[in-house]
Amino acid sequence: MKFNIIEDNLNLTDKDKKLVDKKVMEKLDKYLQDFSEDIKNANVRVKKINRTGEYKVNFDMWLPGKEHIYADEINHEYETALTSLRNQVERQIKEYKAELSS
Repeated sequence: MKFNIIEDNLNLTDKDKKLVDKKVMEKLDKYLQDFSEDIKNANVRVKKINRTGEYKVNFDMWLPGKEHIYADEINHEYETALTSLRNQVERQIKEYKAELSS
């Protein structure tokens, strides 16, 4: 799966970027094995909210049939925000695949 990380109001380290890959993209890719690589493109935006110190992360992807997969999460902990985001996206992908098979 190809993905772009968009940094908004912060600079992510290589470690932070690898965490996006490990916590989100690698886990989601297993649900999308049936799709060709050229359509598996996603954007992950990471933003630091200055006044609260929270991280806002969102995921944006289009799948065949014009299915828009989108989720966002806000949390004080970067890893927790990524995990919660992944859970939301997993649920949407599972629902999408269930609709395709019915």
